[in-house]
Amino acid sequence: MVYDTLNPQVLSFVLQGAKPGMRLLDVGCGTGRLGKAVKQKVACFITGIECDKQAAGKASEAYDEVIIADLEKLASGREALREGQSFDRIIFGDVLEHTTQPGALLQYFKGWLKDDGIMVASIPNVANWIIRLKLLSGNFDYSGGILDAGHLKFFTYKGARRLIEENGFKIITVRNNNQTLLFRVLGRLWKRMFAFQFVFKCVKG
Repeated sequence: MVYDTLNPQVLSFVLQGAKPGMRLLDVGCGTGRLGKAVKQKVACFITGIECDKQAAGKASEAYDEVIIADLEKLASGREALREGQSFDRIIFGDVLEHTTQPGALLQYFKGWLKDDGIMVASIPNVANWIIRLKLLSGNFDYSGGILDAGHLKFFTYKGARRLIEENGFKIITVRNNNQTLLFRVLGRLWKRMFAFQFVFKCVKG
């Protein structure tokens, strides 16, 4: 499946404190919509990593570099990318839930983040009220969104925080990514129930 999405909250975190010339790594960049939006705001160097060749081809139209690589193989150590790279921002936009070893993937790229850099990760909330209602009625169908067929891991707020903190990062800010004003407000008041997705802004722990 080719992913062609732009997460506004991820974009907001990436642009906070952004400076011309910064280096950004977009892990699982899809077609590169995020990078295109970033470049419209600030002149920077963006590297994308993507396993789908079609998506990578589209991303290369805007990104300075696109690496075709399998994240599962990177996480397991079966493949490796060239060392010695460092970035001001590393982004896992709707990526970690698509891997069998999200913790290992975070650890792999932690060394690529500058000491004063920012890591941004967006992770769906499987304890969202819609999913809870479906479970109460006996349904757990892969129907897109939080229950995307490509999701291999599922996270609650507590589980997502644990994933990030146990793999070397300190959480600075958490926001939800709900589409409507009402649920954005409810998501701030009660993340565990109403956030459709958690967006974490982090530094090295």
